[in-house]
Amino acid sequence: MPIGKIMSDEKLTIEHDVKNSGLSENLQKHILNFVNFLKDTEFSIESEDDGNGWQIINMNECVGHMNFSNVGIWIDTCDFGNSSSADDVLKEFTWTHVRVCEYFSSGGKQCGCSKQPGFNKTIFGKKYNNLCFAHLEFINPDAETLENIKKLMLLIKQNKSNTKFLK
Repeated sequence: MPIGKIMSDEKLTIEHDVKNSGLSENLQKHILNFVNFLKDTEFSIESEDDGNGWQIINMNECVGHMNFSNVGIWIDTCDFGNSSSADDVLKEFTWTHVRVCEYFSSGGKQCGCSKQPGFNKTIFGKKYNNLCFAHLEFINPDAETLENIKKLMLLIKQNKSNTKFLK
């Protein structure tokens, strides 16, 4: 059974998925810590519609994805608040993980993104053109990367909460 695929008579949990992913015990420990952080901070984690990976949900909106067959975390939003909401280290970290839509880097071939040709966004004061629908990409995240992703998730949550009260 491929990682993340759910058989009709069993309900797969993200913890089960991580423990059976073939990842090193150390990386499993860090990812499970990240999963617990998400749950403790009131993010929900739901299986992708195709059963291959996990959605990170905040306030009924998918803000990211996790998949352990290709070991990645993707963030679909760059709503972190204004550029003063993060220190320079977190800004630099974030900017190094910006994901440009592959449509433009592959000579116009389809990359699976339904939002082609990409989004124009500003992330912590820096403008980007043609971002993929998953604006940020973290492949094979280590413990330090996961700690920085936690900070970004808190900023997303804080910004969404502030925006909710302004509406």
